[in-house]
Amino acid sequence: MSNEELKKQFKNRDRILLVLSKNGHFRAALLRNTNTAKIAQEKHNLTGIPASYLARALSGASLIASFLKGEERAIVEFQGNGVISKIYAESSHHGEVRGYLHLVANASKVEINDEKDILGDGILKVTRILYDKSHPVVGILEIHNGDIANDLAYYFNQSEQIPTAIIMDVSLSEKDMIDHSSALIVQAMPGFTLDELKSVLDSLTNIKDLSDIINNSDDSNDALHKILPFDYDIMSNKPVDFLCRCTKDKFIDALHTLSYNEIEQMQKEGQNELVCQYCNRHYYLDDNDFEKIKLAIIAKKN
Repeated sequence: MSNEELKKQFKNRDRILLVLSKNGHFRAALLRNTNTAKIAQEKHNLTGIPASYLARALSGASLIASFLKGEERAIVEFQGNGVISKIYAESSHHGEVRGYLHLVANASKVEINDEKDILGDGILKVTRILYDKSHPVVGILEIHNGDIANDLAYYFNQSEQIPTAIIMDVSLSEKDMIDHSSALIVQAMPGFTLDELKSVLDSLTNIKDLSDIINNSDDSNDALHKILPFDYDIMSNKPVDFLCRCTKDKFIDALHTLSYNEIEQMQKEGQNELVCQYCNRHYYLDDNDFEKIKLAIIAKKN
């Protein structure tokens, strides 16, 4: 592979860049996750609109996780009464992302008169799984207007009292496939001034197309320099990938919690297909697997 090809491959790799302003008053993260969004669409066999909503939710989880550390994780969930009844997106601080969504029955036949009909009324739940907490830190808020970027920003502004601006940009090709996905979050930190905040918000308001800025920049750092009105230090620059750590063995371990009779009934009825809701991977049990599970259940009882 030539140097030019390597350079292009590196540039097109999904990444999230985390920065802190020189005076410590603002932090920001710029995400390019086009490949991740495309993989999610393919794995879950989604049409354009659902795929774009899942892409935005994945972006939200990645942005929040960028502020965490180590193996800590962030989860973003939307549950509503619209055409999309649930969206789940999860990201580790290291950039491992996965997620799914559920559509209502006969979703393709449901009439959508307004963008709010897509998610409808419901709740937004933001969860952080942290090292120093014995239980996940969970925040819940009613869906504000059905726009994922605005709802997440509204959550931070209202529930956590952190001045936050979020921009998400997802475009679709003529074939209804994800063509580009990116996102930006900027949050005020203790010590900021109102003049500084106004300058930041004004600069973000002037952004017409986030994808254009990213695609016309040498890298994420170059793009951020065009966007942010302050100097900053780079805190991290990590790759992002759609990655699910499900395995057949993990599914089998979960089946050990069922009763012997339930496993036997599954075997008799040919219920041998296991599907991961996060990545839509399919696993299949054979008779040998069923016998091992039943033996393990008997051994556990003894």
